[in-house]
Amino acid sequence: MDITTTPAWSVALACAQSVVHTDLQKLFALDPTRAERMSVSVPLGNGELFADFSKQNLDDASLGALLQLVEQSRFVERRLNLFEGVAVNNTENQAALHTALRAPAGSGVEVNGNDVIDEIHRVRAQITTFAQGVRSGSITGATGKHFRSVINVGIGGSDLGPVLVWEALSSISAPAVQCHFVSNIDPVGVRSAIAQCDPETTLVVLCSKSFSTAETLSNGRILSEWLGESLGQQHVSRHLCVVSVFPDKATTAGLAADYVFPMWAWVGGRYSVASAVNVVNVIAFGPHEFDELLAGMHAMDEHFLAAPPERNAPVLMGAINVWNRSLLDRETRAMVAYSTGLRSFASYVQQLEMESNGKRVTRDGQYVNIETSPVVWGGVGTNAQHAYMQLLHQGTSVVPVDFIGVAATPTHDLDAHDALVANMFAQSQALAFGHQAEPHRTLPGNRPSTTLLLSSLSARTVGALIALYEHSVFVQGCIFGINSFDQWGVELGKKLASEVRADIDAPTPSQVADSSTSQLVQWYKNHRRAT
Repeated sequence: MDITTTPAWSVALACAQSVVHTDLQKLFALDPTRAERMSVSVPLGNGELFADFSKQNLDDASLGALLQLVEQSRFVERRLNLFEGVAVNNTENQAALHTALRAPAGSGVEVNGNDVIDEIHRVRAQITTFAQGVRSGSITGATGKHFRSVINVGIGGSDLGPVLVWEALSSISAPAVQCHFVSNIDPVGVRSAIAQCDPETTLVVLCSKSFSTAETLSNGRILSEWLGESLGQQHVSRHLCVVSVFPDKATTAGLAADYVFPMWAWVGGRYSVASAVNVVNVIAFGPHEFDELLAGMHAMDEHFLAAPPERNAPVLMGAINVWNRSLLDRETRAMVAYSTGLRSFASYVQQLEMESNGKRVTRDGQYVNIETSPVVWGGVGTNAQHAYMQLLHQGTSVVPVDFIGVAATPTHDLDAHDALVANMFAQSQALAFGHQAEPHRTLPGNRPSTTLLLSSLSARTVGALIALYEHSVFVQGCIFGINSFDQWGVELGKKLASEVRADIDAPTPSQVADSSTSQLVQWYKNHRRAT
């Protein structure tokens, strides 16, 4: 459906034109309860996530209009379809059942007549057995030595999710193995990992949903050659495990079934962090921590399903992001995590949001009439304050910000941690309320932000944070009227790269169709060499 034809859109548009002239200072002055009313706490069993939306440029009328937009987008029906395994990915006729990956046993979700919960828990048990074997030393390399290093090879969701979890958990506890992550096809990355590892004590995890990802297969070949040169090609399979939708391809290639972990076509790569794609962290931190990650995600799933829209953190976040992008025309959104353990979170959300909602065609093939995904970017605080916060405070573009902080520090350095969090609160305060002085020192204020606080940095809270953004993306996709679960925009580049690669190998001058690319290829061919 075209959301711009609904009564709610007309009301929201009028609210946007009105509220742009009302500053946050006034909104807070008019309502002493604003901060409390526009904040949501999500209990996680062992932990809590707190979301403060009060520094966003909207009043009660605006928020009411946004919640009407959510309702008129058929959100309730589509949310039910998402969780029940209906083919919400209509262009590929697939379900999008990432929520089932963290559902408890016996939840009874079916796809094509098969109980996927049973399948998921069988694979989870397989991962647990394998990880415990590596951690205990009952599963070893070809020479009998314990594995001390794991190289995870994957790209997109097969890299960003595992990296995020590794960085978060390794900042609060010591891993059982040292992990390295190789994603790019640039051979410098894989050679850097190799330089830090001993082939006798290294396990390689190849994550490729299709088992045909060019970057992953290229890096896998380099690693297999490295292992084979040291151990003998016949022993490489003792140092290699695979995660794929097509496990038969891996076993046909000579891997033992115990070293091959299935995933499913109905889980998108960018939603796969709760699947076997994360086996590297199950090995590093143990099955209990993986269970905690899933528990945090499931707690947010339950909140998303049960909380009323006006108290539902993913619904509010998604609606507010539509408000900023589609109604107030704010083209980008910054993500600043004031936690070193979350330093890659902006990159994770960048893929999650831009690959999901960076679309210009609706579910039924019509061009959308509103702006969809913003450009998502960011980094870690306080580093951000010495890089790009200047633009956010005094630049000509208004950039909404998501601030993410953690209440408990894993170190004994509470004074430094207090200073870290104080800086985050101060940045959101300065953006919202500004500072009046001579022109070059004036900060205009009235610049929106959301602040998210985790009670501590743990597998459970990280899982909840990930699921919060997953569901926020879904809410936005419902309002935009798009399919958030395909990514056809990446396919043409893959096809053209294959054609250009063949042109580079050809002995004749470049035959690429356009003169610019032909010139670039020819220049490269004239200068290429290996050292």
